[in-house]
Amino acid sequence: MKLTDEIVKALHGCIEDGFESVNDFARFANVSANTISKYMRKETLTIQQDTWKKIQPLIASYLPKGAKGKIKHELELSADQKILLDAFDELPPDVQNQKLLEIIEMAKKYIREKDAAEKTAE
Repeated sequence: MKLTDEIVKALHGCIEDGFESVNDFARFANVSANTISKYMRKETLTIQQDTWKKIQPLIASYLPKGAKGKIKHELELSADQKILLDAFDELPPDVQNQKLLEIIEMAKKYIREKDAAEKTAE
């Protein structure tokens, strides 16, 4: 994706408002601080797609409405949910499918147990 002036401005604003340093932002986004610094100084013309996926949610509110790459319907995720999604994304597809099925079965079991407990309480 093309590194635009709007993205650079959004990075600066986000880091200034919500982080103690570029390193702090980079650590939170799980991106190299050197990479973020290069973006901020416009030393590169493009942003790698995987990097954009990590920083875009953090700078989204600093981007102008309708900015290219802006997600229209963003979800608010907790820090734990973000960690789980990042870890899940690192798994090979066959392991992702296996873990997804395990989590679905675990959730179904939890719901059944919860429903049974509620009926007993009545």
